Amino acid sequence: MGNVLSPKYTYEECTADLGELGELKGTLIDGRVKRYVNVPYALPPTGVHRFKRPIPLPEGYSYSKDGESRNAVDFGLPCPQPTYTSLPVSELAEDDGTAKQYPYDEDCLKMNIWMPSGPPPPGGYSVYAYLHGGWLQIGDPSIDPKMDPTELITTGGLNCIFISLGYRVSALGFLACKELRDESPDGSVGNYGLWDQRVALEWIHDHIASLGGNPQKVVLGGRSAGAYSTQWVFSYRTIAEYARAIPCLPKTVEETQSQFEQLLTALDIPLSLSGPERLSRIRAVPAELLTRKIMTIEQYTFRTVQDGVFFRNKTWLYDGKLAQEMKKRDMAVIIGEVQDEETLYRDGFKVTDEISLYKAVNQYYSNLVANLIGVFFSPCSPDPNPDIDSYTKTLGDIISDGQVRAPSRSFARQLRDAGVPLDSVHRYIVAWVPDFVMKFAPPKFGVTHAMDRPIHNFSIFHGPGTHEEELMREWIKDYANFINWRSVNFGTTSWTQVKVLSPKDNGSIRIEDDLKWDYLEKVSNVIEGRSG
Repeated sequence: MGNVLSPKYTYEECTADLGELGELKGTLIDGRVKRYVNVPYALPPTGVHRFKRPIPLPEGYSYSKDGESRNAVDFGLPCPQPTYTSLPVSELAEDDGTAKQYPYDEDCLKMNIWMPSGPPPPGGYSVYAYLHGGWLQIGDPSIDPKMDPTELITTGGLNCIFISLGYRVSALGFLACKELRDESPDGSVGNYGLWDQRVALEWIHDHIASLGGNPQKVVLGGRSAGAYSTQWVFSYRTIAEYARAIPCLPKTVEETQSQFEQLLTALDIPLSLSGPERLSRIRAVPAELLTRKIMTIEQYTFRTVQDGVFFRNKTWLYDGKLAQEMKKRDMAVIIGEVQDEETLYRDGFKVTDEISLYKAVNQYYSNLVANLIGVFFSPCSPDPNPDIDSYTKTLGDIISDGQVRAPSRSFARQLRDAGVPLDSVHRYIVAWVPDFVMKFAPPKFGVTHAMDRPIHNFSIFHGPGTHEEELMREWIKDYANFINWRSVNFGTTSWTQVKVLSPKDNGSIRIEDDLKWDYLEKVSNVIEGRSG
C-alpha cells in the first residue's frame, strides 16, 4: 500500500478541524503529507456489542476532550486475530521472518488518514478508501510500517486523501450462527467486518469535506481480502471501486452453525445452554483466549455468510444486476491478479488424499461447492515449483482459480453484457516484480499473491534498479489516474485482452491475450452454482 519511510523525513505537529467532531492532532511528514491515525469512525464493538453490527458515532460525539485535540499521532492496535499462517507475511512477521509480538485491541474500528499538505484543488481532493488484506482472518491498517503511503501520494502522483480502514476480522468479524440471527432485529447475522466497512464509508461521505475531500469522488478498493470486500460492499450499496480480486459465494448460516458449536466446545462453553446463554458466555470470553482457540477447531476460517440482509439473494454474484448498476452509475473498475496466485493459497495446508483436499477447500467454500470442485478440477497449468505433488497442486489451482481468476472473468463478462464500455474495465496481470522482492521470496512461489504490493506501494526506498523504478513509475500512472477520476488508457482493445507487467526484456508492459478466459468461464459456472 505504501512505502518504508525515509530516514531523512522531518516530522512536525499539525491539526485538523472537523467541525462538530472536534479537532485531531496529527503529524506533518516531510512538509508534504499530513497524517492522522487511530481515528474512530464507530463506537467500540466490545462487551454486549461483540458479534453485532457497528454503531456509528452518535450525534454530539467529539474527538476533542476538555478542550484538547484528539491524539492522532500514535497508531492504534490491531483487531484481535489468530496466528492464521506461519508464512512471513507483513501482517505477522518482521522483515527477517521472525514472528511479530504485539498486543491487540478489540476497540479497533479506527482509520488512518494521509492527505497532501497543500490546499485542496477546486472541488476537493479525491479520496481513496483502502481495505487491507489478510484472508478476512488477519491484518490491520496500522501494524506494517511499510504501509505508509507518503511517497505514493506525493512522488507516485496519487495526490489524494488516502484512508486505510480498520475492520473486524476472523471470528470477531465473521462468526455466524442461528443464535445471533435470532437476536438480530432484522435477521442480519455475521458479516460484521463488512458492516464495519459500510459505516466507515458513511463517515467518509459525511465528514471528508472537512478535510478538503470531495465526497462525490471516493474510490473504494484494496488488496486480497480488501478487494473481495470491495465488491461485497458494493453489492450492498456503494460508490466506486478499485479491486484486485473477486469473491465466491458466501456460506449459509446452517453451514456455519457447526463451526460456532466447535468454537463453543473449544472454549468449554456447554452446548446444553440456551441460545441467549451461549451468546452471553462467548461475549464474556477475553479476546486473547477466543482468538487463541480459533486455530484448534476443524473449521478455523470465518468467512462471509448468506444472511438475506447484507447478501440479499443467492444469485447476486452472477445475475448481472451488479454490472447493470455499474453501467447506470457510469462506474469504472480495475481488476488484477498475479501470475502465480496458487502458490500462496496452498501454502500451509497438508493435503495427501481426497479427504484432506476436501477439508482444505471447505475452509474457503460451502459444502456444496467444495464437493463440486473437488471433482471438477485437475492439475493442468504450469507451476513454478517443479517438485509440487498432485494434491497440493490441485488445491492451489482450485483456490486461486475459484477465489481470483474465474470470478474476475465472470465479472468482466457481466460488465460487458451490461453495456459497460471496455475503457471502464481495466484488467491486469503482474508477472514481474523487482529483484528486491525476489530476494525475500522462495523461488518455488514464483510471482505469487500480494508480491505485487511493492509495485502498487511505489516502494522506491527498497532500492529498485534504474529500469525497475522507471517501470514502476510507468505502471503506477494508471493507478493515479484512476484514483483521481481521470481517463485511464490500459491499451486493451478486446474483452479477452489483459495488460501484463511481463518478465520479458527484463521487465516490460505488454498487452496480451487472456489464454485462460474460456477455461475460467467454465470454472465460474461451478463456483457460482450454475453448473447442471
